[in-house]
Amino acid sequence: MIFRRSPLADLEGAHRALAEGRYEAAFELLENAARRPRARDAQAQYWLHLAAVYALYGADGIENGAPALKAAVTADPNLASEPLYQSLFWEYAAYRGGAVSDVKRGLRLVSLEAQPLAAYHAGAALLTVGAAKSALRRLEVIDPATLPAYLVWRRWSLLGQAHEALGDWDAAVVAYEQAVELSQGPERSAELLSLSTCLLELGRSDEVLGVLTGVDGDVLAAEDRATLHYVEGRAHLDAGNPNLALERFALARTFEADDSQAFSLEFACGQALTAVGRFEEAVLVLRRAIAVAPADHRAFAQHEAAYALSESDALTEADSLLGDVVSDPAYPHRAEAVADLADVRLKLGEFESAQALAEQALEMGATAGSCLVLGNLAYEYFRLDEAVAWFEQAIGASSSGDPVWLAAHQALADVFAQRGDGFAERVLHHAQAALEHTDGGSEWRLPLERYATWARGVLGGHDRLLN
Repeated sequence: MIFRRSPLADLEGAHRALAEGRYEAAFELLENAARRPRARDAQAQYWLHLAAVYALYGADGIENGAPALKAAVTADPNLASEPLYQSLFWEYAAYRGGAVSDVKRGLRLVSLEAQPLAAYHAGAALLTVGAAKSALRRLEVIDPATLPAYLVWRRWSLLGQAHEALGDWDAAVVAYEQAVELSQGPERSAELLSLSTCLLELGRSDEVLGVLTGVDGDVLAAEDRATLHYVEGRAHLDAGNPNLALERFALARTFEADDSQAFSLEFACGQALTAVGRFEEAVLVLRRAIAVAPADHRAFAQHEAAYALSESDALTEADSLLGDVVSDPAYPHRAEAVADLADVRLKLGEFESAQALAEQALEMGATAGSCLVLGNLAYEYFRLDEAVAWFEQAIGASSSGDPVWLAAHQALADVFAQRGDGFAERVLHHAQAALEHTDGGSEWRLPLERYATWARGVLGGHDRLLN
């Protein structure tokens, strides 16, 4: 008995080569099979699957993928009714910049229960035009066991991208972890980078730095290498290492970035400069961030710049910028901005305005910042008991080591020192707490050391008064 070779036998070999990362071999198999004389329906299928492989390259695949798709339907006009052809047609339309409404309307012909390969490419098309929810619906119903092996990790990657676009960072992390586990070579490095960006959004900075150790920067595209250095810098910044962050941001700057990347980099760099007390430099960088900020991120950059201006004693500019920030009703940190505006008014000597703004900020929920301003106002009028109460409330509402916490401890050491020997123990407590987080170059360093020395002298060299 003579067994005939399947007319689509080379398709299996191409898929096997793709799963093993042998892309050139896969392309050669498919192209040779598509050009070889054979039944037109089989020839059309090879062209179709060749177009599907080129689609994996996104917009870079249009040059060769679109002609392959056209050749497929030319060889077999009936192919136009097949789900895979329809998915690929709209995927390429998406890569050309097609409208989301057109792509979604076109893909209505491809049912959610369509063959897995068609469903995958439909999901990719929808994700490309920003229809993440629709893409998720397509991708989630695919049984991974029914996909060719080379698409299994890619499906997880697309799921990660869809969850990321929807702000569901936990789900994105789960998806990217699967993509990392199943991918290999250069593609694994790209998935590790995607995973790290989601971990960063969840504040898991230590894990970010661990994940990035597995990334081979040399195999990444220039844009991804910029992202690598940026993400590493952000993780260091979040972990309290602003100087290391600045080093990574400097590396990221060596690559050209699009507008969204440019904003993120300038903003994070400005935050790092502020954290190390280089306020004037921070202002310059944050002005650049404001200039390229997307509309929904502009207030974030303005708020950070206003803080740096305030710390640089450019109070009038800080006041003006904070006025813009508090006027944005969508800004999620508006209450904190009102408290900062109260602080600027206090520094400008506009006590009535500062009082009114601080009370408003307190009602809005910015407890720490507003209590600090109210404490300073009470101190200005020598209402020391009231000042102490406000400063203690500010400490209770803030985190150890943050600027409000530190300022409140510094102020309390000063207040109690003025009250004399009977408050030496409390002076020492607040001076020691503040000194742990006060840099050597700070104007507060020497007074705090003097307070601590004086208090220990009163207490006979001890940290508290002994009976």
